[in-house]
Amino acid sequence: MRWIGSFHRFFGEIYEGFGVIGGEEFLHLRKVLRLRVGDKVRIFNGEREFLAEIVEMEKDKAKVKFLEEIPKLLPPMDLAVAVSIPKGSRFDDLIEKLVEVGVSRIIPTICERTVKRPGERKDRWERIVLSAVKQCERSDIPEITEPMSLNEVLKLSENYDVKIAGIIGAQRNISSCPYGKRTLILIGPEGDFTEEEKEKIISSGFLPVNLGGIILRVETAAIVSASVIMQRAWG
Repeated sequence: MRWIGSFHRFFGEIYEGFGVIGGEEFLHLRKVLRLRVGDKVRIFNGEREFLAEIVEMEKDKAKVKFLEEIPKLLPPMDLAVAVSIPKGSRFDDLIEKLVEVGVSRIIPTICERTVKRPGERKDRWERIVLSAVKQCERSDIPEITEPMSLNEVLKLSENYDVKIAGIIGAQRNISSCPYGKRTLILIGPEGDFTEEEKEKIISSGFLPVNLGGIILRVETAAIVSASVIMQRAWG
């Protein structure tokens, strides 16, 4: 396969033998990058990816023909992170980094001490996810859910093989905790979970772990914990 790293990467629709790039992706292709018919690009849809050539340009979309399929780059495990939403724009940065680390699902979580109570921002969060996917070149597109209460997350956790909760003062360090093909990490707000929340979390089967002796901000704790587990899975 020829070197593909220098070709621009776009999210689009993939059909038999050709693909279509539309919407904001097309505007970036045409207005910002000023690509033309004959230029080569990469197109992916979250399942497959191709090196392709632009063959038609219309006012709202570009049609490309496939030259060769590009092998998938996928994380070695299904890792979900449920994290208390930090205030300000810090959650935007956190989304980007979790995608780069290899997380498959991000669950914005509202705990008793969560300061940020978001309005409807899921569309914005999904754009951040897609931008990060394009940058880090993973083949799949992680899911970001609507904000959930802690009780909803605990119910959802029944679908995971291994459940880990970062809790200040826990005896076990995350570097030595078990993980499985489907693992859920739960990170609480600054100030930690309330005592009542801790009891619910542990009774729901979560393994309490510490992230070291230094107290971390919410976004740092989420990135560190996801990175430790994912790097162990990569082997």
